[in-house]
Amino acid sequence: MAEALEALRARLAVIAGLDHAASVLGWDQETMMPPGGTASRARGMAAVGRVAHELGTSAEYGRLLEVAEAEVAASGADPDGDDARLAWVARRDYDRNVRLPADFVAELREAEVVGTQAWQAAREADDYAQFAPQLDRLVALQRRLADYLGYADHPYDALLDAFEPEMTTADVRRVFADLRARTVPLVRAIAANTGAVDDACLHQPFDEDAQWALARDLTERFGYDYARGRMDRSAHPFTSSFGPDDVRLTVRLQPDFFNPCFFAAAHECGHATHAQGVPERFAGTPLDGSASSGIGESQSRLWENLVARGRDFWRYYYPRVRETFPAQFGDVSEERVYRAVNKAGPSPIRVEADEVTYNLHIMLRFDLEVALIEGTLGVAE
Repeated sequence: MAEALEALRARLAVIAGLDHAASVLGWDQETMMPPGGTASRARGMAAVGRVAHELGTSAEYGRLLEVAEAEVAASGADPDGDDARLAWVARRDYDRNVRLPADFVAELREAEVVGTQAWQAAREADDYAQFAPQLDRLVALQRRLADYLGYADHPYDALLDAFEPEMTTADVRRVFADLRARTVPLVRAIAANTGAVDDACLHQPFDEDAQWALARDLTERFGYDYARGRMDRSAHPFTSSFGPDDVRLTVRLQPDFFNPCFFAAAHECGHATHAQGVPERFAGTPLDGSASSGIGESQSRLWENLVARGRDFWRYYYPRVRETFPAQFGDVSEERVYRAVNKAGPSPIRVEADEVTYNLHIMLRFDLEVALIEGTLGVAE
């Protein structure tokens, strides 16, 4: 019997439970928490983050991991089997986390809570200056995080590795340079012909309760299981997974624009069904989730763009949309609405971007983040 591996699984389950508790607190902050709860929530998140970090970086845990790795190696397990992958991911996470002081982890968690609340208030007021001090603090903490983790070429490498393991800033720049060279001329040509597609039908009053009901229907048809999830409103759409049996998504609604709620529901449903589809045997381990952010986003954008903006989809689903909004779409043809939801052109909001310009939003965000981390761009700028 693989005793050390089972002991490792038990320890990982405790750490995962604490991480899930922190995730619930984060989900609640963005959906339910009263605005005055920031200080106590920040303290709670810092405390939970500290305890989880200490459990996952203790000398005892390190010894347990070594024995479990040796046990897996001696067993001749398939290198791509569950046991070998679990040991590999646990080692990767341990080697990363053990470099971080517990006090720093707690400080970072507290700053993230305060920063999120400041961002929400600043967004509501359309006042960047309200958020800038918190962003400045967060950038400084991320620079410290990179220093603690260490890097060979660029401080952003240390941060990127948490989202795209083993990718580097140079790797991403090469990929984006090729994509940018192909995309920018296309977007410029599209921008010169913005009048070719009429999307006025999407910019009308849309009852928010009806939008919500349509989003619920859409996500159910896409396979989201509401017995193991729920949908709520938030300032920015996101999905939280606390294991395959509790995966929650959020959307935001605009009373005069059809796209934000509808396509956020499609996008987040992609994340959510991916998370609900994780095998139950991975629950409570680091294998519960996407292998990387890129893999996760591939699922969300598949449903948002390849499905929900597809011609066959609108042939199938448009009667349901028209039934929900007869005054807005009663005299709008299927072809016209299909073209409208696929209208491309520059816009300031990433989560509302079309599939041509979306990648430029990602590239711009990457460039800004790299510049902030390396200090060539200031928060005030």
